[in-house]
Amino acid sequence: MDKITRRGFMQVVPALSAASLLAAPSAPKPMPSAHGVTPVPTGLRAATFTCDVTPPIGSPLQQSNPPVTTSVDSPLLAKGVILSDGRTRYALCAFDYCDLRTGAHDLFRRKIANVLQVNELQVEVHCIHQHDAPLYDVDAEMLLDWVPSPPHITDLAFIESASDRVSSAARDALTRLQPFTHVGCGKATVEKFASNRRVPMPDGSMRARYSSGNDPVLVAAPEGLVDPWLRTATFFNRERPIVRLHYYASHPTSYYGKGHVNADTPGLARERLEKEEGIPQIYFTGCGGNITTGKYNDGSQEARIQLAERLYQGMKGAIAVTRKEKCSEISWKTTDVRFALRTEPDFSEPHFREVLRDPNQPYQARTNAVLALAWYDRLKVRPTVDVSCYGMGSTRILHLPGEAFVEYQLYAQSLRPDDFIAVAAYGELGPGYICTDKAFSEGGYEPTDSFVGPPSEARLKAAIHELLG
Repeated sequence: MDKITRRGFMQVVPALSAASLLAAPSAPKPMPSAHGVTPVPTGLRAATFTCDVTPPIGSPLQQSNPPVTTSVDSPLLAKGVILSDGRTRYALCAFDYCDLRTGAHDLFRRKIANVLQVNELQVEVHCIHQHDAPLYDVDAEMLLDWVPSPPHITDLAFIESASDRVSSAARDALTRLQPFTHVGCGKATVEKFASNRRVPMPDGSMRARYSSGNDPVLVAAPEGLVDPWLRTATFFNRERPIVRLHYYASHPTSYYGKGHVNADTPGLARERLEKEEGIPQIYFTGCGGNITTGKYNDGSQEARIQLAERLYQGMKGAIAVTRKEKCSEISWKTTDVRFALRTEPDFSEPHFREVLRDPNQPYQARTNAVLALAWYDRLKVRPTVDVSCYGMGSTRILHLPGEAFVEYQLYAQSLRPDDFIAVAAYGELGPGYICTDKAFSEGGYEPTDSFVGPPSEARLKAAIHELLG
C-alpha cells in the first residue's frame, strides 16, 4: 500500500493509538433515546450476523511460506451475536483469523461499537486462530513505513473495507432483534483432539508437540493437561434456539503454511452443524495457548477431516445434553490487567529495533520484532488490557486476551464449580502467549513467542477472580 493510502487510512480511523481509546466506563453505555438507532423494547433480545472477511489473493499471510495468500479453500467468516436488555447492547464476535493485534483489534471493535452506539468495552472481538488465515496488526504495519525493504503483515486497504462490512452486518442485525427468554448450557468431551504441547522429557527438558507431527516419542507421550470438554451455550426464544455458541480449548490447526486460506477444523464442524440445524453456530477458541492437535494429527488432509468430525461430534454431544434455564437479565463485569513486560535482553526494544532495521534478517524474525514493538508502543499509551465476564443465570462467559495457557481456563472454572463457565481467549493478541510463570524456567516453545512475563500469571488470575470469585 502506498503512503497516500496509508495516510487516508489514518484519516478514516484517526484515534487508533489515542490515549482515550477504550476508557473504562463505570457502567454499560445506555442506548440513545433521541438520535441514531431506535431503542428496542424492554426485555432481552438477540440477533446474529455473519460477514465474509476472506483476504484477497496476494495479500499477506504471515504463517505461510511464502507469506502471501495463494488460494482460498474456504471463506473466512466473522460471526457474531448482539445482545440487548432494552437499556444497552453487547456484541460477542468470533473471526476466522489467526490474530488481531493492537490497532487491528481496536479497529473492528470500535467500528462495531459505533454502529451499536455503545462503549468499545461492550464489544468482544476474538480470533479462532486458524493458521491459514491473516495475522493483522495495523500499528505494526505503520511502523514498517520507517524501515528499509519492509516485510508486510497487514493489507490496510482490505482491513479497512472488511471492518466496514462487519460493522454494517452488525447494524443490519439490529433490525432482526428478537426476544430470547432462556439460555441453555451443555458440555461433551471431544475425543482424540487436544493434547498439551509441552511434553517433559526424562532429562528435564521440555519438548514442543506442535499441531502436527510424526515423532513417535511425542505421539506416544500422554495427552497431558487439557480441558477435554466442549461447552455450548444456546440462546432460546421459548422453545426455539436462536444461536449456539461453542467453546473449546485447543489450537484449531490441522495442516497449514502454503497460503491456502481456510477456516480449518472449527469452520468445517461449525458450518456442517449450521447447515443441518438451520441455526447460527459461532465458535470460540478457549485457553488453548499450550494445547494442540499434535498427538492425533499427522498433518494429512485425512487427519483434518477426522479432527473436524471429532469436533462436530463434541458439538452434537453438548447440544444433546443442553439444559434450559429461564433468563431475565444480563450481568456484565469488566476489569483491567497490567501485564509485566519481559526483562531479557532479547526481548528489549533496542534488540527488536535492530532486528527490524536489518533487511537481511528472515521475514519471521522481522515481523516478530515489529509485532513486539507495536505492542510495547500500545502499552505506553494504554498500559492495561481489559477482561470481561457476562452472566445469564448460572451461565458465565469469560473473555480473555492473548494465547492464554489452559491453566487459566481451569482456574476460572474452579472458582465456580457449580456453574457453567465458558471461556473465550484470543481477544487482544498483542501479548502473544500468556504463559504460566513456571513455564519460563521450564523452557519450551511458548516463552520464545511471548511478550509478557512474570508476574503476569498472578495479575491475570487476580482479574479472573475479581470477575468470577
